[in-house]
Amino acid sequence: MRAPGLRTAALLLLTLGASARRQPPPPNLCDISDRDSKVHCYCETSQDLNQATKTECWVFNGGIEKSDPFWSSFGSQMNIETLGFNVRTDGGLEFVPTKVLRYLRRLKQFNIKHSAIKKIDSYTFANVTSVQEMTLTKNQIVKLNRHAFYNLPNLTVLTLDENRISELVTETFYELPSLQKLYLTSNNISVIQGGAFRHLVNLVDLELDRNNISDLKKECFDGLANLKRLDLRKNQLTVLNSFTFTELWNLQELLLDYNSIYALAQRTFDGLSLLRKLSLSNNKLVSLVGGLFEGVRGLASLDLRNNRLQRFTIDNLRPIYDNLKNQNSLLYLEGNDFECDCHLAWMHRLRHEARSVRLRTSLERFVCKAAGPPLPNSHYFYERNNIGANLYEVEDKSDLKEYPEDVDEFHDELDEVDTKPRAAGENERTLLQIPVEALPCPQLVKTVTDRTFTHPSQNEVKDYRNMIHTSSAFTVHASFTLILVAVVRVVR
Repeated sequence: MRAPGLRTAALLLLTLGASARRQPPPPNLCDISDRDSKVHCYCETSQDLNQATKTECWVFNGGIEKSDPFWSSFGSQMNIETLGFNVRTDGGLEFVPTKVLRYLRRLKQFNIKHSAIKKIDSYTFANVTSVQEMTLTKNQIVKLNRHAFYNLPNLTVLTLDENRISELVTETFYELPSLQKLYLTSNNISVIQGGAFRHLVNLVDLELDRNNISDLKKECFDGLANLKRLDLRKNQLTVLNSFTFTELWNLQELLLDYNSIYALAQRTFDGLSLLRKLSLSNNKLVSLVGGLFEGVRGLASLDLRNNRLQRFTIDNLRPIYDNLKNQNSLLYLEGNDFECDCHLAWMHRLRHEARSVRLRTSLERFVCKAAGPPLPNSHYFYERNNIGANLYEVEDKSDLKEYPEDVDEFHDELDEVDTKPRAAGENERTLLQIPVEALPCPQLVKTVTDRTFTHPSQNEVKDYRNMIHTSSAFTVHASFTLILVAVVRVVR
């Protein structure tokens, strides 16, 4: 009774086996003999089945759909480690080819360029466990949904430059425990929701430059406790409030150049105790509030070029002054509205104490607006004929040390200083060519309506007195001492 049943089962198995044998294998992805194909993939290492490790695919001939049988050809090369898609025609690729990722379990680097992808949906890349670097640049991405990048446990670098992303929503990036570098340069980002980066606990480098960010709150940076470098250059920032960066405990480099910043709160940088480099060039700063650098006492590189500053005194610099003596320190102040007066006398001293070649060179080229001949109701802190010589004339030239060229740990492409010194204008002078004792300290010449004017502080008076006494070995005449005491009393 069982024999017919066994024969039937055997025939069925044979039929299925024959059918399976007749199923053609997927076409070899690396075979580009079909010139009518909508996608051509070039395999660099080998074209044999399952031997290619690096493949570059070009999309053309009118684009390709999600349902196109071409995608199954990736089953012939399942050992690919580096895969790129370049789109040669507008609209040639409007989606992320997630089917491909299911075949490639060894994929480490994945990139798409010049596509027409408009958004990244939630969980698009979920469970792609092998990818370490992902680049989606020069596409047309406008929106990243919540959890757009979810559960990529080995992803270390994510690049989304040159898209049209307008907003970063809460938990866009989730379960990315290995991510160290996130690049969002040249988008249209204007809003960063609180918690957008909350789960990126190991991120060290975040680039948000060349966007439209005009407002920053400390909640924007929740979760970035290990971030070391933040680039916010070329945005629309105008005012930075207290504690804006307080969540960034380990930040070492903060770039804020080419914004429209005109106001910094006294405690803007509080919490950045490890900050080494602060760059604020090409903004609209007119003055700096006292104590601004109290919270960043490790700062060794400060760039304030091309603002509208009219005062920068030793009191501004005092919290970080000793750091600027080190070999790799930097200080740039060119392109502001400084007058040549006693508020800048500290530059003479720093020029001779600094070990950094670039810092000394910057000070040597620094020009300021000449104050002109002294008026009858103005005064000098120290009359040159009583001093007798320039403060920093040194008979023994061996006292002036020569240091090797700096190894610049703070180098950046936007940090470049002209190799040739700028010629002083008609009403400008090179500050270090003016003896300290000849720098005027205006007192009542400025009107009360000039809000940028400040009298020299008691600390400045003390510093100038110490500089003079330590730089000269001769005895100062008693009458000069009386004049000095009288001047200090007036200032107080």
